[in-house]
Amino acid sequence: MPARSSFTLLKAARLWDGTGAPAVRNGAVLLRDGLIVSIGAGTRVRAPDGGTVTESDYGEATILPGLVDAHTHLMAPGDGTHGDDVANEPDDVLLLQAVKNARTFLHAGVTTCRENGAKNGVAFSLKEGIRRGLADGPNLVVCGRPVTITGGHMWFCGSEADGVDGVRAEVRKLVKEGADFIKIMATGGSTRSSYGGRPSYTVEELRVIVDEAHRFGKLTAAHCASVRGIENSLAAGVDMIIHCVFEDENGTYEFRQDIADSLAKAQAWVNPTLHVVQAGIEFTERRAKERGRMTEDEKRQVDRSKRSLENRIGATRRMAGMGIRMTGGSDSPWGAYPPGEFVKELEFLARAGLSNVQALQSGTSGAAESIAVHERAGILAKGRPADVLVVGGDPTKDLGALWDVKDVYRAGIRVNRGTK
Repeated sequence: MPARSSFTLLKAARLWDGTGAPAVRNGAVLLRDGLIVSIGAGTRVRAPDGGTVTESDYGEATILPGLVDAHTHLMAPGDGTHGDDVANEPDDVLLLQAVKNARTFLHAGVTTCRENGAKNGVAFSLKEGIRRGLADGPNLVVCGRPVTITGGHMWFCGSEADGVDGVRAEVRKLVKEGADFIKIMATGGSTRSSYGGRPSYTVEELRVIVDEAHRFGKLTAAHCASVRGIENSLAAGVDMIIHCVFEDENGTYEFRQDIADSLAKAQAWVNPTLHVVQAGIEFTERRAKERGRMTEDEKRQVDRSKRSLENRIGATRRMAGMGIRMTGGSDSPWGAYPPGEFVKELEFLARAGLSNVQALQSGTSGAAESIAVHERAGILAKGRPADVLVVGGDPTKDLGALWDVKDVYRAGIRVNRGTK
């Protein structure tokens, strides 16, 4: 006799499918073989006759899609260690750190994430290890390494490339190694040898990177710590602007309406990465408190970061008001932003003017669309992969409910988080 089909039935007071539609009261999702079989009102969702069913009724909770974090750096510890010092670690240690972080992300409800740059082959190895079931973690979308100029931001990851021929060759190399998208360092950053907000690549070099990536069907995303970086990246046709900092090379804030208009016209995605700045402020203040005093350098650093954060929040609010598409990406665990706290970025997006539902979409369906996995992540629907998050309360009313994780299902399998 053929084996009877085995189903998993999840019920809760609310079901939010990620599309932005109102939550269904007393909703249910039926899972089998890693896919969603049926979804809707609990009175209408049931297993076919003859099937065995494992049922979980979560009561006053919400069923929603697993979260999608569009910007992570899984090799970093998230404890304030500078990126240059993180990169001094051997690759095998960085891979172990990444494995640990991936598990933390998954346990916090992130079932898909985009890895935005790791050293050498660390990201590729992590993705393959998770695919093979050797490690627990979200479904990964990886760039492998960011393309950067010699000595540029995150040069230590191993993809320094200069000139038109150099960047073209580097894109082809990354595609050969299995990159899902191409990450570009369009300006400097925190790396000690880089030059802050100064543009790194010319528009011609950026255009070659984008054209070569698109030729292989790969999206591009550019780290832009200044207005000129944004401007150059848009001129080259970059698909996503990361950080999108409206400051000049000296750190002076100026919201450029013409550039915002170009962002809207290009339908480019923006990943504001707001909380990573707040995490750095809190880290410096905490360290000073433990020491009993704050140095003059730290005071200047904190003051500068606070001004920058408020400017970035204001710019995000204006862009969101124009309908520019915002994607939720934490930039964690880079700097002092620990893994497992993606909710803080969504809360900052709400602080910057997004509604709770818009912020939720930026971390589910919107993020999935922005990283080209919208056909398999970010939305709960019949026939789609069963990546499901269950949280206490109602996150459409209070994003803080996302901290109360009841259960996480990846490909229809309940993740053992050690809580039951």
